[in-house]
Amino acid sequence: MIFLAFHEINVLHFSYSEFKKEKLLMKFNKFLPLSLTVLFLLFPSFLTAKEETQKLSGSIVKGIVEQFVSMHYSQKPLNDEMSLRIFSLYMNRLDPAHYYFLASDVNEFRVYETRIDDMLHSGDVKLALDIFERFKTRLSERLAMMEEFLSEDFDFTRDAKWTLDRSNLPYPESSEAAREIWRTKIKFDLLTLKLADTGIKEGKERLMKRVRGLWKDYSQYENDDVISLLLNSMAAAYDPHSSYLAVQDLKNFDISIKLSLEGIGAVLRWEDGYTVVNSIVPGGAASRHGKLKSEDRIIAVAQGEQAFESVIDMRLNDVVQLIRGKRGTKVGLQILRKTKKGFDTLKYFIVRDKIVLKDGEARAEIFDHHFTQQNKNEKKLYRIGVIKLPSFYIDFNDRRKNPNNYKSSSRDVKEHLKKFVKNNVDGVILDLRSNGGGGLDEAINMAGLFIGHNPVVIVRQSGGRRITVHRSRERQVYDGPLIIMLNRYSASASEILAGAMHDYQRAILVGDTTTFGKGTVQNIFQLPEGYGALKVTIAQFYRVSGWSTQHRGVESSMVLPSLNNVREIGESTLDNALPWRAIDPVTYRVKGNLNKDIPALKNFSSQRIKNSDYFKKIDQDIQEYLTNVKPLGYTSILKMQQDDMKRKTQRNLELASTTERDDEDVPSETIQNENETVINRDDYINESMAILSDYITLQQQAKKDE
Repeated sequence: MIFLAFHEINVLHFSYSEFKKEKLLMKFNKFLPLSLTVLFLLFPSFLTAKEETQKLSGSIVKGIVEQFVSMHYSQKPLNDEMSLRIFSLYMNRLDPAHYYFLASDVNEFRVYETRIDDMLHSGDVKLALDIFERFKTRLSERLAMMEEFLSEDFDFTRDAKWTLDRSNLPYPESSEAAREIWRTKIKFDLLTLKLADTGIKEGKERLMKRVRGLWKDYSQYENDDVISLLLNSMAAAYDPHSSYLAVQDLKNFDISIKLSLEGIGAVLRWEDGYTVVNSIVPGGAASRHGKLKSEDRIIAVAQGEQAFESVIDMRLNDVVQLIRGKRGTKVGLQILRKTKKGFDTLKYFIVRDKIVLKDGEARAEIFDHHFTQQNKNEKKLYRIGVIKLPSFYIDFNDRRKNPNNYKSSSRDVKEHLKKFVKNNVDGVILDLRSNGGGGLDEAINMAGLFIGHNPVVIVRQSGGRRITVHRSRERQVYDGPLIIMLNRYSASASEILAGAMHDYQRAILVGDTTTFGKGTVQNIFQLPEGYGALKVTIAQFYRVSGWSTQHRGVESSMVLPSLNNVREIGESTLDNALPWRAIDPVTYRVKGNLNKDIPALKNFSSQRIKNSDYFKKIDQDIQEYLTNVKPLGYTSILKMQQDDMKRKTQRNLELASTTERDDEDVPSETIQNENETVINRDDYINESMAILSDYITLQQQAKKDE
């Protein structure tokens, strides 16, 4: 048996990539608030693994499996039922749309689908390796098909049909059937690129790059990479938020939650065998050095004064690990820079430093909101403080070194609230849209900033062995009018905070109908050095009212029009999600009586929305989605081309015009530093400000009437 380290920490984990669907129509892209940063996670940096990765031998795999099964919240045994799930998940991780495997391949391996539990119990991973080798063979064949088909001229005047979601369709029965699928797929992809104003020649080049990049990535897979896929398939068979974290995943985990790393401060991408500088992080070591530029191709890396090592055709993650390093150490970069005459070869040496990832930090701004209440002529000016919180982050390493001064979301929000109070704001909006979660303690402490030392959340351990009520350790900082903005992508820690604010009647919840519905807690259990870690669902959390957020999420008090409200988004859409349940509530005292004002606020808001050009367009898109997009199992390529081309220019102009602002809507004062990102004051924030202004006005009137 493999023994775990003692270090563990509560995690409220959520990944957008878990539910990201293939886009049905290009025009709907702008309404999908999918963040490029796909994970909001929690990991203490003092658990950092050794640089070299240990091999996942049979005995190690056996130990990992035993530990995972024993710790998981469900307490389900690894048996034939789970074996069937694992087989399906593993095949779908390799070929989710059934593009590559043939039906004969799947049938050949399916005879083992009820034996995977026995294999994992014994540490036998040969089946996973064999399946992966077959996948690479088919991938190579499909690449050859693409090269053949892309040399042809496609006739887009002839109608054809393409299935947008092939996950439920059978695997092709033969190579000829696969050829037909790929010929139609290429035609559809080319047309999609054409509709996005990409020429046919350029489109063909992009499609080839896409598949060649996929082949390049998978061809560099080592056995441990494949085993990681298998272990993650096992974890996903228990619930969608448990996983095995390889060493590199563990490092990225740390960066995500700390919002910082030690390196040079450059965002990199892989392109045609080269590691390319996509952008330079402002304020980072590369930025201060001033020589490295975007689009530079990194061809070799040196550690200090050591010899340069070629990184051409090296996996991007491996290149990143060579460039990252301890603060104060030096890294050498040999680059190719494109010039008018060709390429120049240059060498730079950069001293690594701590890089703060500003995009993930809490941002704050004070807006002047000019407001006229419905049915009244009196115009008022309210000062509204807005905080945008992308995640519940914390730097555990800094907290360990200096408990009185470390980076965390609750500490940052606390400082923003203090500045709001000092600047005499009339109300506060906390924007948690697309906030996927983070640290449990961060959500609890942040709640305290609004309700003080009171119960925030109930956590039930596996098997009901222990139920714990968590109280905030923070004192109340702000006691004024409060709105929390939410959408269907607000999850986990966001739902804890929103649920508590709703139960205490402390905040008006504005946004989509409900949040995501992730009501489980994960712990990070570090494996012996060099083997990564396990992220295991070990508990379920409940609101102080006793209701779980699992599946159902947190309902908004004020629902605004959004395409998210009709799309299939949320925990309930994820495979193997744990069920909803309720427990006994705890004793708590509400902080207000918001419910009495909600009917009036809804009435005022509905009138504004009815007269809003922007929300009219949103309603039109909702209706179009429900009537024309969602019911379609198949889409006519020719019809798609005709319809999209017809509406493309008009709709873009319409939506652009509705986002224009009058001069009075420009923020007159901010509290952020010059280098901080300004909050985007969109239509949803504007309506939230109007709702908050309505509420403030109602409160003022109530005091006059007393």
